[in-house]
Amino acid sequence: MIVSFKEMLQAANNGRYAVGAFNCLSLENVQGAIAAAEELNSPIIIQLAEVQFPCAPLALMAPQYLEAAKAAKVPVVVHLDHGQSFQTCVDAVRLGFGSVMFDGASLPFEENVRQTAEVARMAKAFGVDVEAELGKVGDVGVDDDSVDVFTDVEESAEFIARTGVDALAVAIGNQHGKYVATPRLNIARLVELHERNAMPLVLHGGSGTSEEDFKSCIHNGICKINVATAIQLGVTEDVQRYLASAANPNYIDMKGIIVEASKRVVADHIRLFESNNRA
Repeated sequence: MIVSFKEMLQAANNGRYAVGAFNCLSLENVQGAIAAAEELNSPIIIQLAEVQFPCAPLALMAPQYLEAAKAAKVPVVVHLDHGQSFQTCVDAVRLGFGSVMFDGASLPFEENVRQTAEVARMAKAFGVDVEAELGKVGDVGVDDDSVDVFTDVEESAEFIARTGVDALAVAIGNQHGKYVATPRLNIARLVELHERNAMPLVLHGGSGTSEEDFKSCIHNGICKINVATAIQLGVTEDVQRYLASAANPNYIDMKGIIVEASKRVVADHIRLFESNNRA
C-alpha cells in the first residue's frame, strides 16, 4: 500500500528506528525489495535518483514502482532521490511519486534555500512531501580537509524554517559510493542537529558504514537511510557466481538470481535499521 512519506518518517522518529530507502534500477530490484519488506513486515521506501535515469528512465520505472507499491502488503513510499532541478521534481510529481528530494547542497546557502522553497511550494500544492539536503555529503575519492563539510546546526534550523521541507539529509562525514575504508561519522554533530530541529533527518551514503555507527545514527534522529551501492554490489556478486558455476546459464534464471540478491541485501538492511515488524 502507498503511504505518506512524512507520516512514515514521523512514525520512525517516534519509534526510534530508520526506514530503508532503496534505489531500485530494475523490475527485479523492485520485486526483491518489496518481497523483503513483506517477509519482515517492514515499511519501505523505493526510490530512483536522477543520476540513475540513463540506465533506469524515470518514465519507464515509475509505473513499476507505483504498481508494486499499490499491491504490497506493507506500507511503501515511492520517492525521487537527488532531483537536480525543479523540472525533474515536477516530472516525478506528475508521474505519481509521493515525495521528492531536491538536492541543492552544492549551491550557496541562499540559492539552496530559494530553489528548495520553490520545489516545496510546487510539491505541496499537489500533496507531495519534500526532502532536501544541507551540507556536503562527500564523494568517494574526494578528500579536502580545508572544507567544513558538516551540516551547520544553526543554518539547518534557518533552512528548515525558510523552505518548509519535511525531511533533511545531513552531512556528518558520510559519503556516496563504495568505500575503501570505514567512514568516521560525527555523531556529536548529529545529536546537535537532532536536538535543534523537530524534523526527521536522513543519512545518505550509508554503504560501508559500521554497524555501530548505523545504530548511533538511528538512535539519535536518523529516520531514513539511503541504500544504493550495496544492492548493486550484492547483485553483481551473485550474478558472477551464477555465471561461473551454472552448467547452462540462462536469462530467466539470472533474473531470479537478481531478485533474490536484491531481497537478501534489502532484508539485511531492514534488520540493521530496526524497521522489521514496524509495518
